[in-house]
Amino acid sequence: MQNPLVNKGIIYPSGEISKNKINLITGAMTLPFAEMVWVSTAGDIETINCLTEVFVTMNNSADHVKLFKIIQALYGLMGLQFSDEAAYIPKHKLALEYFMFSFINDFGDIISDYIAEKRSATYKSISEELKEAKKSKPIIGHDIIDL
Repeated sequence: MQNPLVNKGIIYPSGEISKNKINLITGAMTLPFAEMVWVSTAGDIETINCLTEVFVTMNNSADHVKLFKIIQALYGLMGLQFSDEAAYIPKHKLALEYFMFSFINDFGDIISDYIAEKRSATYKSISEELKEAKKSKPIIGHDIIDL
């Protein structure tokens, strides 16, 4: 009987995992997932932090299969297609461990980028409002700082 993990290049015939292949899988999966989390929560940091906390606290050997199933369910709830290649990963403990490590790190990086963009946009918006306020309505008794 052939091993689908070997056939898909996730593990080598020796049983060693292919970190490059798992990184390719998680890289392709994490971006659309993080985008949908960001959009569906409207960038709500508190909600995203709750999800991230679930990921981090369940990132242990005892909970990896459960966490994998939660991620798979979230994919379905958000209308995303779950990777056929990733579906076999829970059958190999080390592959699953590395998948979780890679997925959670990628998710954190992507969400951090979105948060930074949101903060930057907020700063620019406030900066532009202050510039407009200075032009149109000088505040009596106070100078508006030039930006």
